[in-house]
Amino acid sequence: MKILIIYRHYWPDTPPLGSMLRTIAEHLAARGHRVFVVTAQPSYQGRKSAALPKREFKGGVRIIRLPLPAETGGMFMRSVNALLFQVSAFSYAARHRFDLVWANTLPPVYSGFNAMVSARACGARLLYHMQDVYPEVWRHASPRPPGALKRALIGVLATIDSWTCRSASAVVVLSEDMMRTVADRGGNGAVAFHVINNFVQQELKSDTSPPKRLETSDFRLVFSGNIGRFQNLQLLVEAMALIDPAEGISLEFIGSGVMEETLRETVRQRGLKHVHFNERLPSNEAFQLTRTADLGVISLVPGMYRVSYPSKLMTYLAAGLPVLALIEAESDLAHYLRGNDAGIAVLGDASAVADVIRRARDTFSGEAGIKERMEALAARDFGREAIRERWVRLIDTFVAD
Repeated sequence: MKILIIYRHYWPDTPPLGSMLRTIAEHLAARGHRVFVVTAQPSYQGRKSAALPKREFKGGVRIIRLPLPAETGGMFMRSVNALLFQVSAFSYAARHRFDLVWANTLPPVYSGFNAMVSARACGARLLYHMQDVYPEVWRHASPRPPGALKRALIGVLATIDSWTCRSASAVVVLSEDMMRTVADRGGNGAVAFHVINNFVQQELKSDTSPPKRLETSDFRLVFSGNIGRFQNLQLLVEAMALIDPAEGISLEFIGSGVMEETLRETVRQRGLKHVHFNERLPSNEAFQLTRTADLGVISLVPGMYRVSYPSKLMTYLAAGLPVLALIEAESDLAHYLRGNDAGIAVLGDASAVADVIRRARDTFSGEAGIKERMEALAARDFGREAIRERWVRLIDTFVAD
């Protein structure tokens, strides 16, 4: 089968999806499929690197890198790049014949719609890979409910995205929660949903021992990743303010984001000596530092579980950590933690979160072999081979049809 994957930041660009797509694409090529990737020069988060070939055959995959301006001009330039990339990807698809066009949800709504048109132009089926559910994500972008104009815009964009979903031969989401959100738009009952989560990135794994622990006997919580508006991290810091440092519990942030300075100011004002910040690190270094902690923290604003699934879960498990999730009890993530004794989910005020942190310390700090058990869960449920084979089985259904 001749497959076209459209993704702006394909490997060696740095987002996790770019690396994951490389793994799947090369595996499909090894199985005899003809795999093409339309991408651009690496530039994720404004990073600059030496230009790569415009055409390259690597790992059995034909890579076409479109010439785009450098993404250094803020939102305007990113929007221009998104438009140019999608138009160029459509042009490439329309000039060739493919059996399957594979697209994801960035840029939101537009990427999927463009891929749908591209698939029709080249006589292909569409595989729509939803890493998040847009435009519903924007309902949670602010602590206040959206106004009338924003609600109307979300409604229009949801209608367009539903059209894409109904046109697709397969819509892949990361959780049952995400699937229900799309299905509940109305008229999407016949969408061919498949729940396939992401997998642990192989480059994070290492045979070396984890770094030496900090000189502390504390039970250490770690939050690694984007310190953004969707993470509800002010609640976590407020909970830590209710925990006396003498209790032997500390929190460490690894990463950066728009809420970082606000959290740092809260920590300074409250004099929280048991809350620490690390700068953003390369993913493998962040992973190694994470391995030295005792509990990984996932935190999302209320309702976000319906439109997203945190990849931090698999990263923490692969690092050998049980998980504290500040998330609704009815979410897929909370069910997973309870069903596998892999952590604790809570959503409440700072006092409730502080109590759960203490309970997590008492529950997990004394369990022998906890790191090995968590790593085994990661391999079973989010291992590269297991998830890769689920993708192969899905692609094989298109061949059989």
